[in-house]
Amino acid sequence: MRVVVFGASGVQGRHQVRVLARAGHSVVAISRNPQPLVVDDKYPVTTTAADFTDSAAIDSVLHGADRIFVNLPSTSFNQAGPILAAAKAIGSAAKKANVPLILFNTSMPVPKEKQDIKAQDDRREMKKLLRESGVPVISIEPVVYLDNLLEGWALPPIRDRNTVVYCHKPSLRVSWICHHDVAQLMAAAMHRPDLAGRDFPVGGPETVRLSELAAKLSRAWGRELSYENQTVADFCEKIGKSMQGRGLDTETIVSQMFRAYTYYNEAEDEPFNVDMGPVVRDLGVRLTGIEEWAARRSPWDDKGYF
Repeated sequence: MRVVVFGASGVQGRHQVRVLARAGHSVVAISRNPQPLVVDDKYPVTTTAADFTDSAAIDSVLHGADRIFVNLPSTSFNQAGPILAAAKAIGSAAKKANVPLILFNTSMPVPKEKQDIKAQDDRREMKKLLRESGVPVISIEPVVYLDNLLEGWALPPIRDRNTVVYCHKPSLRVSWICHHDVAQLMAAAMHRPDLAGRDFPVGGPETVRLSELAAKLSRAWGRELSYENQTVADFCEKIGKSMQGRGLDTETIVSQMFRAYTYYNEAEDEPFNVDMGPVVRDLGVRLTGIEEWAARRSPWDDKGYF
């Protein structure tokens, strides 16, 4: 199939490009500032620049596409208007090009009931705009990424003091998932147009508390890790300090993050706890366990990419 991947230069999109290329599909990797993407010599990937405001460019790149993978930037740290407009533009162009199916990666949980959390509401609106185009859409909705442990604020305490620090209360059960598995699930779902209209909350094959996560990482990395259940207030305070001087509306962002992480920790429906049995049966994907993922990825080197 000819598969067009929007947001291909981001970490999530790059995993999708690799999975698709290695499966033998013709992949067109789209971003505003594309960099050459090399899976290996066997699997060439076409990279194309396309700005979401350039309807002619989007129309051109979608000509002859069999599937579209959509990854859009977070509205937590970016203006929502242009990103929502991008979702609408992709949907309209896909309809014009007679694309049979869109796979939308929400990159976060999107509960059915609104929680007054803007990032979730924006993702819900993006999904709505894509579906209103008339093109069938399958929505893949990941919970917490294992890969987050090796990025940003979570990496330094692991690397520098062997401590997993995360904003999860001690009893919170989390079905951690890796970017590679989200890519695998999307690639499997693209062969199931009968699932169009469905929303799939997705996690990994294991659901663990933070203490159990630290124990699994300890075994995989061969060193004893401790853990800290960071409070929402402490997390938001540190996030606020890290954003100072960056020209962002820090107060609004921190307020929204406080609301979101309070919801994740306290919600009765446990949005981070996903039973993947039915999804695995539907899509036939073998998911990656925590220790298997950690054995391939290390905080102390950059080797072991999937």
